[in-house]
Amino acid sequence: MTRRSVLYLTPGCFDKGGISRYSRFQIAALRERFGQQSVSVFSVLGPGAESFEDPIETTYSAGGVAPLQKAQFIARAFAEAVRTKPALIWAAHLNLSGVAHTLARSVGGRSLVNVYGCEVWSGMRADARWGLRKADHVVSDCKFTASYLVEHGIRKPEALSVIWDCVDLRRLTPGSPSAHALARYGIPDPATGTNLLTLGRLSQDAAYKGYERLLRAFALLAPRFPKLRVIFAGRGDLVPVLRQLAGEIGLTDRVFFTGMVDDADMADVYRSAQVFSLVTDRGVGRGEGLPLTPLEAAACGVPILVGNQDGSQEAVVEGKNGFVLDPFDLSAHVEKIALLASNEPLRRTMAAAAVDRVRAEFSYEGFLEKHRSLIDRTSVGGGR
Repeated sequence: MTRRSVLYLTPGCFDKGGISRYSRFQIAALRERFGQQSVSVFSVLGPGAESFEDPIETTYSAGGVAPLQKAQFIARAFAEAVRTKPALIWAAHLNLSGVAHTLARSVGGRSLVNVYGCEVWSGMRADARWGLRKADHVVSDCKFTASYLVEHGIRKPEALSVIWDCVDLRRLTPGSPSAHALARYGIPDPATGTNLLTLGRLSQDAAYKGYERLLRAFALLAPRFPKLRVIFAGRGDLVPVLRQLAGEIGLTDRVFFTGMVDDADMADVYRSAQVFSLVTDRGVGRGEGLPLTPLEAAACGVPILVGNQDGSQEAVVEGKNGFVLDPFDLSAHVEKIALLASNEPLRRTMAAAAVDRVRAEFSYEGFLEKHRSLIDRTSVGGGR
């Protein structure tokens, strides 16, 4: 009998972070390819108060990152590998690549590992570097990180695939936001002005996403555009810092914070904006692969602004669906926001182009087909 099972190891697929979203799409794609019962999912983190509202079937979750929980995760994964002898052991994060490769070799399977962004260029653990080098194949969520691995001699291009993230195009579509969602999250009606939105984890360790820079750009624009407002969607320990900064620049009444957004309301929050900004910078512990939020905003018909230092730039066709910016060029950021805020015909043209590109390049159907092709290739070979 042909071995078709997959053992999928993920740091988490319950929380609303980007890696969890990518994992959930990938698990769905693998289950479509091999069948629901042929894909075992082991998660380090378990469900919590801020998990996705939609459940996902997992085989085992350790429930946390304490040493005992990590040890239990590895032990249970080893037992599963011995029992099912999977053809593929897939690490959804670089830090699980060493475990995945060891298990694959112990049962005669093949190992694959996902990479995204800052975990690659921020100083890898010895076991992660070893697992990354030894994996039979590496999947990057963006061309930028794949190129980094090749340029630094970590992997050869023939053992690398780029599979961009995908967007749930059933839920995320253009339209007008519901009055209920606007009221629930305290978002001003876009019919009364121009809403500039950013969305994500508003925490100190995610400051590279440019939240404070966005607020400073807004401060420079506010006198010229009295109907411009900025909306910070999400939660985290950076919110008090941003609130204080908004007070210091005298714009408290034009800066809005939504708190955590339910998945069911995500489309309405994106639709509330005329411009979306996530302009990241890159360095040790900083930077993105291909962030999902600009793609989701684009799917809802919002022009997007992204940074030029990491995989974010792959979300934009310059001047078509948005603009790519140097994260430290505040004047350029101000200029592009001003251009979009003052030019409704341009916004409409870019909005239509944004929707078209997401549907063409970032659909789940395309994501699934790339995984089918990858699995067919990795089942018969692939260099390291």
